[in-house]
Amino acid sequence: MRVELTEVLWFEEHAVTLNELADLCSLPMPMLEELVGAGAILPLQADRAPPRYGAQALQAARAARRLQQDFDLDSSALVLALGLLDRIDELERQVRALRAKLPASIRS
Repeated sequence: MRVELTEVLWFEEHAVTLNELADLCSLPMPMLEELVGAGAILPLQADRAPPRYGAQALQAARAARRLQQDFDLDSSALVLALGLLDRIDELERQVRALRAKLPASIRS
């Protein structure tokens, strides 16, 4: 599925319910609820009822669906994998920030 720029912009400006998130990512509702309960997928505002989910939640849910389909992972393994993917993204951002501080003659 190809995501168009207009879809990304729309999703950045809107939030969806858990049911809508399940439809968008094609993940079974029980598994999505387990991922939310474990903190692998977070709502935009924790104190709001009903919770609403944004672009980061959609990205995590779609990654979980791909991992589950490709490797037949259960929800516990998905929580671990999503946490590791988040950590990798964080470390890559830090590396980019540090490289940006280097003089141009040293950058590779």
